[in-house]
Amino acid sequence: MQTNIINSQVNLPAGYAVLDALPYPIIILDNDNYFVWLNHAGETFFNSSLAIFKGSSAEEYFNSDSVLIKMISRVRQTASSLSEHSVSLSLPRLKDTIVNIQVGPFYSNDEFIVISLQKNTLEQVAKSRTHFKGAALSMSKVTALLAHEIRNPLAGIKGAAQLLELELGQENQELSNLIVTETDRIIKLLERIEKLSADKPLHLEHINIHEVLDHCLMVSGSSFGRHLIIQRDFDPSLPAISADRDLLIQLFLNLFKNASEATKQNDSLLVKTSYALSTPHSASNQYGLNQLPLQIDIIDTGSGISPELQGYVFEPFISNKLNGSGLGLALVASVVSEHGGAIEVSSAAGETHFKINLPIDISGPAFAGKNKDGL
Repeated sequence: MQTNIINSQVNLPAGYAVLDALPYPIIILDNDNYFVWLNHAGETFFNSSLAIFKGSSAEEYFNSDSVLIKMISRVRQTASSLSEHSVSLSLPRLKDTIVNIQVGPFYSNDEFIVISLQKNTLEQVAKSRTHFKGAALSMSKVTALLAHEIRNPLAGIKGAAQLLELELGQENQELSNLIVTETDRIIKLLERIEKLSADKPLHLEHINIHEVLDHCLMVSGSSFGRHLIIQRDFDPSLPAISADRDLLIQLFLNLFKNASEATKQNDSLLVKTSYALSTPHSASNQYGLNQLPLQIDIIDTGSGISPELQGYVFEPFISNKLNGSGLGLALVASVVSEHGGAIEVSSAAGETHFKINLPIDISGPAFAGKNKDGL
């Protein structure tokens, strides 16, 4: 049903002129998703006037399957705000444009929806998607130097764990088995590093991302993360990914270790998986240009990353920890880069949020969450 509403009927706050003065587009939709208000920046952005917009719905103007329409629908269902970054908008009078979108209920009328669009410059897009790749290249020069020195103590750790296994009862052997398994994984990783070449393919297999995450959380909960309250929010319908399992374990253990070192007793670590509404592209890698719809969010409630370091956290030897090597997040950047993925970080006091996007495996099992019987 069409709604013909002028500004005063939209029930804008008394100072709504502030919205009109904002330098980025603001859109207000009614309860049927018809346009009822657009600020001056919006008219400039869309190269169209408010008078033309009125009488048409968001579904008529934007593609019905677009990210923005899906976000509007989600906000209607949840009555909470939603944001997406680096979304491509394709419109009749507008070239493909990369924007950050925020959608939420209009606070003075919860049946209305308010949308803000902030245009990304090419420089911002390039920086957000490729910054960590420079760190990955830097890291490749460092890792080979470390491999030999790490191998010898690992052999001793594995031998000691195998001796302990002979003396432990059956109920206590799980931890010793875990030590042996993790030691073997690190030894294989070191062998790979020693033979590293720029075009060496990954050891790819169909991966259930939740199995990998559960394994890493078990390792964390048994050692450095015992003080954390660990929360899972997994989407069981996610497709499988094609990835190197050992490298993914390395990636997530480094992130969980990073979270544990920034947190105190009873702080929380949330690990969430989802199918991203927007699917940014990675830069070209040896497997081509990938869409990255599988998203893993890792959020801790620790002390955060200092503002002066946030732009450099993926560089080797950058750390604000007293005895930190600055290698953990550089290794994370390297693994994400090798898989053709993307990683972002945002941080403030009380929360650090890593967002990882990876390509799905369209040739593998249909859903990561299904069991061997397909249920």
